[in-house]
Amino acid sequence: MKSAPEARGHGGADQQLLAALLTTDVAGDDGLLHALLGAELPSRGATLAPAQLRSTAEQRRIALRPFKLRTWVDKALHRLEQGLVVAAVLVFGYWLYDGPVRDWMHQRSVAVAEARSVPRPTPALRIPDTAPPAVAAQLPALPFTTPNMDDPPAAAPAPPAGPDFMEPQALPVRPQAADPRPQRLILPEIGVDIGVTEVFVVDGAWQVADYAAGYHHGSALPGTIGNTVMAGHAGLRGAVFRDLGGVGVGDEAIVETGGWRYVYRVREIKSVWPTQVEVMEATPNPVLTLITCTNWDTQRLIVVADLVDARPLS
Repeated sequence: MKSAPEARGHGGADQQLLAALLTTDVAGDDGLLHALLGAELPSRGATLAPAQLRSTAEQRRIALRPFKLRTWVDKALHRLEQGLVVAAVLVFGYWLYDGPVRDWMHQRSVAVAEARSVPRPTPALRIPDTAPPAVAAQLPALPFTTPNMDDPPAAAPAPPAGPDFMEPQALPVRPQAADPRPQRLILPEIGVDIGVTEVFVVDGAWQVADYAAGYHHGSALPGTIGNTVMAGHAGLRGAVFRDLGGVGVGDEAIVETGGWRYVYRVREIKSVWPTQVEVMEATPNPVLTLITCTNWDTQRLIVVADLVDARPLS
């Protein structure tokens, strides 16, 4: 059994080895190996210092002390990032369905309806090869007379004394008046030729027609004194007014009703805020007002046109 001075000596060797390692400029694994080989090794009988036991969490904290650890703020930001990604995917999916997919379905349904409404051509009558020659080829050239032309025409039978009210009589059909509401809008300068649908106020806001221009119920009828107001989408569901900004002052806007064609000439183009509803108020002259969204739906594009011509449809 070794004495205390010897143990202390070995403990001093351990301290010397540790001091040598701390004071030596160790450069990589090779430098550490040279430092260990050059230091004095303790004997096997030397007293070892007690080991300090730490929990896994404490050891991890000590090992990661030089690095920045994630806090609850980082976790909250990570959750927020995930939520934003999911929301972006949902918004894109809704836009995709409500925009291109809906437009494609509408165009397909319109094509199917037009294909069903096209009348089938009736087969032409086939004249057999053994048919007799036409009678018209045997008649003399005009003018000509026949013996029957010299005789006076036979007297027509006298009409009955009065209608027989006991027999069922056909009721006369009253002709239906033409619809004075706008049915078609044409803007030749931007290639717009669309139908018009009447819209109403629902939950305090005007409806916007899909795949058509919306005629505001209660506004002036085309050709009459007042303000005829129409609105349409600029981005979704047909986007009938997406090129309305391309209309210039002096361009024509044509409105067709059940029996008339009204021609308006653009007088003013401006952008207003959604709260400026005075653009839809009545006017002392026949005016057409077209409305759509602009500037990322923060404002409304207004096109004002005056009536310059009216004529019946042929």
